[in-house]
Amino acid sequence: MSDEGGKSGYGITVFRAGTPSGVRARGIIFFVILCFLIFLEAFYFLFANSAKPFVWGMPYGMFFIVLVILVEFFALLVLYFLEEKDMREEGGR
Repeated sequence: MSDEGGKSGYGITVFRAGTPSGVRARGIIFFVILCFLIFLEAFYFLFANSAKPFVWGMPYGMFFIVLVILVEFFALLVLYFLEEKDMREEGGR
């Protein structure tokens, strides 16, 4: 955050100054998706509270946790490559 005089004050900066709105929207969307996945992982017992159906040799509850972790990994991987592409287009700021 900065004031009129250009001095930086106390505060949290989420996006750098001059960040295009498309990049901001993408960042917010990925943040919301990843927060949802983390809460889904934390409250998995609401969806996967049984041990009977075995998937890939694991109880369903354990498979559900592994599946959510894999989805989180691929979402972060996509975000990483999109941001890397943006940095190359900007000239490597």
